[in-house]
Amino acid sequence: MIGANVSVFSIGKAVGRGGGAGPFSLSYVVVAGGGSGASYSLAGGGAGGFRNSLLEVQTDTAYQVTVGAGGALPQSGTDVGGSGSNSTVSSIVSIGGGGGSNYNSPQAGGNGGSGGGAISGGLGTGTIGYGTSGQGNNGGSGNSSSPNYGAGAGGGAGAVGGNGGSDNGGHGGIGRNVTLSPFSALGYLAGGGGGGAFQGGYGGNGGSGGGGYSARRQYNQSAAAGTANTGGGGGGGSYYGGFSNGAAGGSGIIILVYPDSVTPTFTSGVTSSTTTSGGYKKTTITAAGPTDTVTFG
Repeated sequence: MIGANVSVFSIGKAVGRGGGAGPFSLSYVVVAGGGSGASYSLAGGGAGGFRNSLLEVQTDTAYQVTVGAGGALPQSGTDVGGSGSNSTVSSIVSIGGGGGSNYNSPQAGGNGGSGGGAISGGLGTGTIGYGTSGQGNNGGSGNSSSPNYGAGAGGGAGAVGGNGGSDNGGHGGIGRNVTLSPFSALGYLAGGGGGGAFQGGYGGNGGSGGGGYSARRQYNQSAAAGTANTGGGGGGGSYYGGFSNGAAGGSGIIILVYPDSVTPTFTSGVTSSTTTSGGYKKTTITAAGPTDTVTFG
């Protein structure tokens, strides 16, 4: 699949200093919250920013950990989709996904980790949301051909959002699948939300990695939210009957792999789970607020 990058990281054991564990490298995946579609939005939300690499960590030092929320639907039918919130580990910051643009508002798709899609009909500007280099991709463009005004989809971590056609919305950009050795593949993360179509057109699918599909009149379905703890973008609305509303973005996630000779201690706001394999631990963090931390000892 185009853009379905697979990366494998190996990490070093902790080096003892003064009888205790010293600095060590851990591998990480940090995904921010995905952007939402909006009421009468049509365009899909962009995926949350995706980062993965190695990070040197000191023992007995508290590091910030924050899992970003997905973008919420705005209250007004003339607003663009809501942006997702950032996720953080120490100095590593993944940027929340941009919201989809709106048929009833002269605003562009939102910028973010990945950008929200654009709508060219109505008052929409036709300007895509832009992704952040190294974290995601741009949203797709809209099609101004009436009557259905196909909207662009949200960008994903692995590919740009699909462009809208004259009778269909674009498909969400695919996410990425990463293997953190020695553990098995994590599954796709950070897919873009599908773009909708103005009246009777066909809605777009969400990108692999938790992207929500748009409102799909052909299946009698309302728009789907981005999947929780994937950073997926929310699907766009259709502006047709009962399927006009877009959907919220999915919350982010943090995954850490490190030597089993060290043990993490989290503050009370963190929700996590840990498994062990081949001399390493993998900790998956599904919730953490802006004041939460992890300390390795």
